[in-house]
Amino acid sequence: MIDDAVAIIGAGIGGLAAALALSRRGIAVTVYEQAAQLGEIGAGLHLSPNGMKVMRALDLEPALAACAARPRSICTRHYATSEANFEGPLDADFEARFGAPFYSFHRADLHGVLSSATAGQAGIRIVLGRRLETLLIDDQGARLGFADGSSAIHRAVIGADGVHSIVRQHQHGDVSTRFTGHVAYRGMAATAQLPDGFIESKLNVWVGPGKHVVAYPVRRGELINYVAIIEEDGWSDESWTTRADARTLDAAFEAWHDTVRTLVGTTISGECYKWALLGRDPLPSWSGMRSTLLGDAAHPMVPYLAQGAVMAVEDAWVLAACLGAFDDLAEALQRYELARLARTSAVQAAAWEQGQKNHAVGRDKTGDEFRGGSFADPAWIYGHDVVVDFP
Repeated sequence: MIDDAVAIIGAGIGGLAAALALSRRGIAVTVYEQAAQLGEIGAGLHLSPNGMKVMRALDLEPALAACAARPRSICTRHYATSEANFEGPLDADFEARFGAPFYSFHRADLHGVLSSATAGQAGIRIVLGRRLETLLIDDQGARLGFADGSSAIHRAVIGADGVHSIVRQHQHGDVSTRFTGHVAYRGMAATAQLPDGFIESKLNVWVGPGKHVVAYPVRRGELINYVAIIEEDGWSDESWTTRADARTLDAAFEAWHDTVRTLVGTTISGECYKWALLGRDPLPSWSGMRSTLLGDAAHPMVPYLAQGAVMAVEDAWVLAACLGAFDDLAEALQRYELARLARTSAVQAAAWEQGQKNHAVGRDKTGDEFRGGSFADPAWIYGHDVVVDFP
């Protein structure tokens, strides 16, 4: 028997945001998650104003503000001297300009707020321990087959299942990827273990030849999250959960400023992860008769503009608006795709270009001149408001 609820595959940030947005419009949702319990790894992420506008509309801003950190600015620095090359304030004027604040989160905290909001919410059912294996879509519905032998039929399915999306694979087959040559190491350090004022409460970006390091506070400033991006051969594992030893970074950053080296050296034991950054060309389409994609399943992007999670949140709101506005399911999914594909493709491209800027320092210089590492005006990203565009 067909279940009239929309099925969402994946209970990550995008999947849970979509469940909440759909439930607000009276659309029942069943979220299938392959893990046995909800949770996220120790990693940091940002919600810029364009994402916070959605969280505000979902009534989640107070809970998020209570667990977030709020960097004072974005600041790029020379890798060896820590000299600032560019600084963009994230202050009250910034919030007034873009209509919402810029917050930094421990990924588990953001996910926890979303999880709590879905708990007991009318119209949302979370089913754990269900890994999707097969998907068959026909006039009768979307037929889901899971690894444990169970199955379900829903009127529609949303793939929010990340970069290795099974829903995308069933729609598009194996999508080609290319190793970007960039490998990311992500770690956490306890602020209490660092000297007072050691790292300014900013989104700090040290840029250098073939490498850059991003560091910023999370969890009310109790932790510092860092991501070290290195041009490196021979590693192509895209998993976020591959543990690494932060001590292996010592040689790579030997010539870098002491702030960077001390931060990496203070990594909490077991809180360093390594993954390869793979590139994918934008998909020509996301949606079929009864299925569509959102977040990394639709448009995985390198993290250099901190928009991966934000684009998933924007997707979630627009998809819910389209499903709520059109009775014809196929039309609703096509309207969603039309509204989102060009924007997310542009952000994908801009994120890659930013990474090239970050790694250009030292490759094109005269003497000790500091070049590269600046950011373009983010108004086209931060000023976007899907809540206004899709009320």
